[in-house]
Amino acid sequence: MKLNSLKIFIKVIDIGSYSLAANELEITQPAVSMQIKSLEDFFSCELITKEAGNLHLTPAGKILYRSAKTILTEWDETKLQIKQLTKETWGEIKVGASTIPAVYFLPEKLAQFRQSFPEIKVKSYHGDSQNMIEKLEADEVDVIIIGKLMKDNNYQSIPVVEDDLKLIIPANHKFSTGKSVSLTDFFAEDIILREKGSGTRKVMLDALARKGYSLSDLKISCYLGSTEAVIAGVEAGLGVSLVSKLAAKKASECQRIKIKSLSELNLNRMLYLVYKKGREQEEKLASFINQLC
Repeated sequence: MKLNSLKIFIKVIDIGSYSLAANELEITQPAVSMQIKSLEDFFSCELITKEAGNLHLTPAGKILYRSAKTILTEWDETKLQIKQLTKETWGEIKVGASTIPAVYFLPEKLAQFRQSFPEIKVKSYHGDSQNMIEKLEADEVDVIIIGKLMKDNNYQSIPVVEDDLKLIIPANHKFSTGKSVSLTDFFAEDIILREKGSGTRKVMLDALARKGYSLSDLKISCYLGSTEAVIAGVEAGLGVSLVSKLAAKKASECQRIKIKSLSELNLNRMLYLVYKKGREQEEKLASFINQLC
């Protein structure tokens, strides 16, 4: 069994397609299929199934997927340690992140990465999703983590963590006793909204659009520039809002606000790691990608 087979296996699962994985790796689809088949032959069991056009990991496949990521991360660490013995330097990685991942996801991951790769320096930048995309396109950062899918074919987007939006209300609000709030009741409330470019704002407006509503249907009380400002505004009674579940958790535990579900809307989203295609071949960046994914 070769490390390259594990890399191909992970790529197929991350992308969800044999053909797209082949394009990404710049090899043929039969070559991808052959590598997966060689892994299944090695373990004498099926690793991937296909249902209704979608790929699914078998129980054995799930074990291999988790272990393969660990193996590749440890291999990268081994290469780095040997490079350190020969006094080679790996420089730095510049990471951009929108507000939610910058505050509630990235710090823990950076700490883990630092433990594994202390010689790689990391510089982080944060702003709204659009600002981070612009920095990536201008080569001002190496990778970004944002709350929306970047559809440009020159870039690879990998889901790293699932998040969803929750309705937050003041602790003493009239909705505080119920489990969920209807859209009708939501529209009757003063609503605090994030600024243009916010991934949170886009998820909310996209969900409303699927139900036939728009920004004009909302009673906007004010626009605020950060998630923490929105939480503070809700706490102060400026209105209600929709924010990341990750962001709202601590404020709710401190009883600053309460969290409710907003019925009738699908507010699930993913946070994505995005980088320019081909850069995953760079060893230091591959190490970072493997650590986060």
